[in-house]
Amino acid sequence: MRTQRGSKIPVTTAPKPQDIAFEAIEGTHNSNLLLLCDHASNSLPDGWDGLGLSPERPEQHIAWDIGAAAVTRRLAQLLGASALLTRYSRLFIDCNRALGTPSSIPEVSDGVAVPANRAVAAEEAARRADIAYHPYHRELSRRLELLNDPFVVAMHSCTPIFAGVARPWHVGVLWRQDVANAECLIAALARDKSLCAGNNQPYSALETPGYTVEGALEPRKLRHVIIEIRQDLITGSAGVEAWADRLAKLFAGEFGFVDPQS
Repeated sequence: MRTQRGSKIPVTTAPKPQDIAFEAIEGTHNSNLLLLCDHASNSLPDGWDGLGLSPERPEQHIAWDIGAAAVTRRLAQLLGASALLTRYSRLFIDCNRALGTPSSIPEVSDGVAVPANRAVAAEEAARRADIAYHPYHRELSRRLELLNDPFVVAMHSCTPIFAGVARPWHVGVLWRQDVANAECLIAALARDKSLCAGNNQPYSALETPGYTVEGALEPRKLRHVIIEIRQDLITGSAGVEAWADRLAKLFAGEFGFVDPQS
């Protein structure tokens, strides 16, 4: 993993056979700020042939958090932060769910049946975990052990409509144990009267905790926030730039992370 000499922009690590499951960006300024994107990609490893889905399905939200990876990469650039992003679709195996649970390799996602995930044998589940899940979480654990008092930001995106009901929130901050940092970010977002910011919305982390927070961050008692941006706001480059810029300013102002661009 490397950084361009003389550059303030972090460089994406070139994938190697042993770490193809993730994309890593090295921090140049705020090295203890780690951005995570558990649902960054809709790609599948060779040999899984779309999981039996029709061609348009992998482009939809069931396969990934649309726009989240682009915001994560841009925010890492703006703040000189480290970032870790998954390379494979949540439909192959969800890196933000505990292994062995129904949502780890979902048979149905938002009403869409995933043929290749039906009654997956233990050997197949273990193979998928070895390809995508374990390498990502090993790298996450390695980084958390190396960083000095890390602050972790889990980046996600959500659909503008769920179960036929429109979601009014432009952005949501989810929380479980680290209430203080979540409240700080929610209050900062709320100062922008053009925004509708959700407090443990569009869903509560108290009721549906993700494995990355519950399994990796909370046991270490690490500072963290979980951010959900509405997908229709970050489908294009202008939206990605605007949200990354907004979050960079908030993290610089509220949490003391220096903005190397300013």
